Amino acid sequence: MAKVSAGIGLTLKLFRDDSYQFIRPSVEILEIDSEKDVKEQLDLAVKALDETWDVVTEQVNQKILAQMPQVDAEMELQISRKMQQFELGIKELKKEIAAIKKEK
Repeated sequence: MAKVSAGIGLTLKLFRDDSYQFIRPSVEILEIDSEKDVKEQLDLAVKALDETWDVVTEQVNQKILAQMPQVDAEMELQISRKMQQFELGIKELKKEIAAIKKEK
């Protein structure tokens, strides 16, 4: 039985200085079984992602970013832009899922 996975992620340096502190947000859909109903599995994965995305990003804000030394404003903007890119990536994945559904 073949398993298929897809994900997007990006490592960002948090500070301009020489400190070695990074953050790596990522979104993944793992172990889709190619021998089972792919559409059903992807629908469940997208539903789970939709339900957890806000919770996870809020936890990152509260427990990581809020506890760190003041992050350079430019880095905050960069992180915000990357999070928006992830959201666009999720929308693209949803479009691909919709296209797969139409093919079936």
